[in-house]
Amino acid sequence: MLFHGAPGSRWFRPSGDTVADLGVRLLTFDRPGYGASSADAERTVLSTGHDVARLADHLGLDRVALVAWSGGCPFALGAARVLGPERVGALALGAGPGPLDEVEGAWEARGDHRRPTAEMARIDPARSVRAIGRDAERYLADPESFLGRGRGPAGAVLHGPDRPMLVAQLTAAFRQGAAGIAADLVAMWLPFGFALGAVAVPASVFHGDLDRDNREASAAHAARIPGSSLTWWPDAGHLAILTRWREVVERVLR
Repeated sequence: MLFHGAPGSRWFRPSGDTVADLGVRLLTFDRPGYGASSADAERTVLSTGHDVARLADHLGLDRVALVAWSGGCPFALGAARVLGPERVGALALGAGPGPLDEVEGAWEARGDHRRPTAEMARIDPARSVRAIGRDAERYLADPESFLGRGRGPAGAVLHGPDRPMLVAQLTAAFRQGAAGIAADLVAMWLPFGFALGAVAVPASVFHGDLDRDNREASAAHAARIPGSSLTWWPDAGHLAILTRWREVVERVLR
């Protein structure tokens, strides 16, 4: 199961058939509020984990591997916590945020723009949702603008063969306005409901050397989740999972 970023949708998937020979069945899904999935303004990291458990039950899957990128990582952790090692055969996390109270400097990293909204999420979540909605308004009419100008470490990926997929998954992400991104951010800013050390599935953590987003969180995931490892990808930015997808899948299969 591949967990899309925030914002994102089930259309987030690496291009081509680079892992077809590995016999992998790739499952993607919209978290509530994205694409065609009903919004849930009160969802949490753990409740999303229970959504994943119900999806696995519905599909008759006794064991699954969980792979998450960026804003999908908290929810993959929630699913790993709910399903446990009995049903999760492997867990891979790519450049995603962790619990604000466990990652050193995480609150400060929100910056002057996002930290007040994150703090408000713990006092008045509805007010935080409204603030996120106002901030996201500029993307609703033009989802592609969320990708920016395509400069910096991720530029080659943004102008490469995966761009149509990235645009399509963002277009679906904002189909219900800002419902999905607001629910995602509030959920990940609230306490997860469990400590990283309570996740019983070892994580293969990946992070690009040139990616400034969530560096401390990736280090915390590797250090605090028992049995985990951290791989630094040289000369790679935030979208490196798309260019190194086969490496991720092979690690999961091992």
